[in-house]
Amino acid sequence: MPAQKPSVIKLTLTSTMAALFTTTAMADPQPVGAEFIAPLPDVAYPLPVVKNYIHQTGQTADGAEINKYDRTHNPIIAILSGFDAIWTVGLDDWHSGGATGSGNKDYSQVQIIDADTWAANVAYVVDVTDNLGTHAALRAYLDDRRHKGVSVLDGFGPLEAAYVANARAGSTIDLNTDTNIVLEGKIDDHGRGPGLTSAPLGTFVEFMSAMRGPEGTTSPSKYFYSSPRPWRMNDAGEVVEIGTDMVRSQEINAYDTNVNVIPALLNAREIRGRHKDAGYPSGHTNAGYISAITYAYAAPQRYSEMLTRASELGESRITAGMHSPLDVIGGRIMSTAVMAAYLNDPRYANLKVAAYDNMQSVMGEQLQDGESLMDLAQSGLNDAWPDDETNKALYQFRMTYGLPQDTSQAGQDMIVPQGAEALLETRLPYLSDEQRRAVLYTTGIDSGWAVLDASNGWGRLNLVAAADGYGKFLGDVTVDMDIAKGTFNAADDWGNDISGPGMLTKRGSGELRLSGENSFMGGITLENGTLTAASATAFGTGDVLVTGGMINISVPDFAHAGEINVKAGNLYYSFDEAPEAGAQITILKADTLNGEFDEIIIEGANGFIEMVDNAIIFTAS
Repeated sequence: MPAQKPSVIKLTLTSTMAALFTTTAMADPQPVGAEFIAPLPDVAYPLPVVKNYIHQTGQTADGAEINKYDRTHNPIIAILSGFDAIWTVGLDDWHSGGATGSGNKDYSQVQIIDADTWAANVAYVVDVTDNLGTHAALRAYLDDRRHKGVSVLDGFGPLEAAYVANARAGSTIDLNTDTNIVLEGKIDDHGRGPGLTSAPLGTFVEFMSAMRGPEGTTSPSKYFYSSPRPWRMNDAGEVVEIGTDMVRSQEINAYDTNVNVIPALLNAREIRGRHKDAGYPSGHTNAGYISAITYAYAAPQRYSEMLTRASELGESRITAGMHSPLDVIGGRIMSTAVMAAYLNDPRYANLKVAAYDNMQSVMGEQLQDGESLMDLAQSGLNDAWPDDETNKALYQFRMTYGLPQDTSQAGQDMIVPQGAEALLETRLPYLSDEQRRAVLYTTGIDSGWAVLDASNGWGRLNLVAAADGYGKFLGDVTVDMDIAKGTFNAADDWGNDISGPGMLTKRGSGELRLSGENSFMGGITLENGTLTAASATAFGTGDVLVTGGMINISVPDFAHAGEINVKAGNLYYSFDEAPEAGAQITILKADTLNGEFDEIIIEGANGFIEMVDNAIIFTAS
């Protein structure tokens, strides 16, 4: 058996020890003086999406009929309009209310507007389909054929088996993992999908069904933009027919292309003609993201991993040879906006709460004594996306796919569209809507990337980064967390590198952990609860004022580049392994250390503390 840790020792500062603190006048943190408010963008009809997304069905909220293929009425087509700056079908009448559900049959006026971006878009597909391994090909096949709500289930990681069992989720297309042989019931998936409403997770399954409603269809946008699939294009992005192929006993046009469609999906190509087979935006990607965001909403303990899995499904559409990066980016933009619209829709206000409660309750039944759902969700078991920093890097790359950036358009202010804050309401439940908007504003990616700038902000929202809290304190931030409310109200970790002029005030009984390489300048006031320093620069560069609660130091030799002023409160430090007798460890150091902690609590080692040069030193015994 492993050796037991020494018991917790509590070291209360005596008047003699307290006198060892510096006694100069205390400097307070320097707040900006106001909270930062992310402005609502100034938009014209048919925006904002959250007000008019029902137009995707061909009707207004009042029941009036509209042309859902008309960009002046359909807000989804409107936010995808950046595609026109890269490629266009070139037909004014088609793009001015003439688009229909039959698809465009006239490609005589096609124009490649941005040749460099269009060629880079095709080049990425050529590269990945030329260098495709067996595992990636298999993933691409399964993501193509299966229900998208089933495909992204592995984003649950350690919670996947519990979800499948309690939702009765299933597919007619499965995989023998010992032989990597696909066990296919039918060419398309007609299984139980995300689950059954009669199952223990039935309320959540009902919620998923609602989120996969008719407003989420890509058909109007596909027909409007009428762009070619990559397997129809040569390296310059031109469509050149070279004859015919036989597919499912029918002829299909063949093209000059270096894009390789995986063999198992050759017979899945559209045989009705190009007018029924547009690429932008990707429907599979859209459906995958909608499913993943729905899961992440109800199980935010796997929020980042679910979004990363959705990006993986988008990538599989490229590795399959079925879509290009621009198609996938369009699918992500659309799904993000549609999901925000659903979550803001009063029709689903009660259902989304019930679905969240249903998921948390059923998953909570899987826990061992003393274990939290976050502990289980992040245990690393059966987890293809265990590393937060890797996930963030992968997700951000797939937001742009490294297509050429117009540096003359870089540096524009971030846009947070109306209603986007709902995407974070279960992941950051202790923040207000305005604060969640500020998180989205400070974690969004730069401007100047293909199709993103015209999306009214939807394309620049980096949800994986936003799940790690603020990217900047542009104003003062007050966080009030409540252990009694559970989940992230009780404890959360902000892992972004936080900069900016603002100040952080921590209130409430919960724990906020700061683990980024932080440089924010306004300082910190700790009033209640726990504030954990999980990196060497966790507290930024400003002064820290402790009026209550507890400072938890979880990195060795923590030294704050600023003043730490203590009026009341505790200091906590825990050793994973007890140090050797005589070893000296700096628990806390600052440029200036003023005041007195009520208690200094050391767990995992025995010894004594002393104050030396604005540092609290622990000597093991």
